[in-house]
Amino acid sequence: MNWEITISGFGGQGVLFIGRLLMESGFNAGLDTTWLPYYSGEKRGGMCSCFVNISDERIGSIFITHPDVAVAMNPAAMKMLEPTVKTGGLLVVNTSLVKTKSKRHDIKVVYVPTVEAAKELGDETVGNLIALGAVIANAGVTTTSSIIKVLNQMLSKDSKQLELNKAALLKGCEYS
Repeated sequence: MNWEITISGFGGQGVLFIGRLLMESGFNAGLDTTWLPYYSGEKRGGMCSCFVNISDERIGSIFITHPDVAVAMNPAAMKMLEPTVKTGGLLVVNTSLVKTKSKRHDIKVVYVPTVEAAKELGDETVGNLIALGAVIANAGVTTTSSIIKVLNQMLSKDSKQLELNKAALLKGCEYS
């Protein structure tokens, strides 16, 4: 098993956070993992990406050119990632910002209105967890219980945020 995942969007959308959740989940399962953030100098609003490898074998390279799974959180990410996803792979698209549809028929594409779905939970900032839930529901990368375990570790001091993130993750799992 070897998962190569690329997540891209604007800084401030939680791209790095969900990448780290995936990496920590794989690490807790005893797998080899890497997490490589990539972002510009802006604090918010600049392009932001992360590359996550999760494997039961030694990982040879941290760079990902053809991911098994890609998450496009904004139009620039969609333009960049859509052509790179491996045949048979998964592309999760944030339709709150991305209005174009994929032209590929050799991959699974899941369209998720992350902002609208997050607003239903009362906080539009958890759209990233909704996108992550869609990844989990549509690819065998990890499990919701494994991500929840990592969330419990990372957000243990903020019970309100922890519960909101769990709810968003589970809501995202409905998009399959």
